[in-house]
Amino acid sequence: MTKEEKLNYLLEHYMTATDVTRAFGFRSNTMISNMRKGQTNIATLHIEGLEKHFNIPQKVFSSEVTSTKKIDLLIKEYQEEQKEKERQKELQKKILKKLEETELLPKGIFEKTFQEKGELDNFIKKHKENCLKESTSLNNLNKFSNQVFPTNQKLFNKLKGVWYGYVYPSNPASAEHGIWEVETTIYDDYSVVDYWGNAGYLKTGKNESLIIKESYDHDDLTIIRFSNRQVPSGIFRFVVVSNQNHTLNEMVNFGFFSRQRYDLEEAKEILGSIESKQLKLDLEFNKRLIERAIVPQ
Repeated sequence: MTKEEKLNYLLEHYMTATDVTRAFGFRSNTMISNMRKGQTNIATLHIEGLEKHFNIPQKVFSSEVTSTKKIDLLIKEYQEEQKEKERQKELQKKILKKLEETELLPKGIFEKTFQEKGELDNFIKKHKENCLKESTSLNNLNKFSNQVFPTNQKLFNKLKGVWYGYVYPSNPASAEHGIWEVETTIYDDYSVVDYWGNAGYLKTGKNESLIIKESYDHDDLTIIRFSNRQVPSGIFRFVVVSNQNHTLNEMVNFGFFSRQRYDLEEAKEILGSIESKQLKLDLEFNKRLIERAIVPQ
């Protein structure tokens, strides 16, 4: 296919000549008409413009692309890649916002302009110093907490880093394969952030430990409890208490964390049936509770 034939195909199936005229800043459709007839060259600048304004990848105009079927495939793949990039960008924004909200990063850091060398580092350092002063003033309050959740550096060294969590969702249809794979990172300061931007912290107990997270888009808490004894093996089960799909209906879920990433079907084999791994709120119990007293929903 010639470049002109490809342009004609694109104008018939993905855009109009008027759309291109406006995007390129042409005064009329004449330039586009001339391109379609081969009376004006389709320059690299025009091909780059199609990518920028209409998500038409430049490789469409490669001499190796000789069919409309291949054009459609390239456009579909490219546009899916662009959507995924946008999704990742939005996710990163949510994660950074949550880090700022939880004061893991200084508030207002993204509104400031840092021009001097080292200015950003000093800003973060000052924030950490302020956090340290605040934490020092809470020593008496933390004394009891430290008894329940003592420091265990040996255990923490085995916990920090990236883990892959596998668990069944409350609504199987919400996950493509009926199971969630949740990449979760435990940082050096005991903070925890998962793939979706839910953030919280790790508390190490004498025999069991907790991960407490707050959802990135509402204030519900998720509590994950696990045994310390299984951590060194690089794979351990957990029990999680959370709410079902943005409701107040609680559920208990069993799953497992692993340093190794599993194929989702294999992860489902390890978990077993969803019925044996979940306990959801008995709505009849909730109904009886409401009948006996005024209970906010």
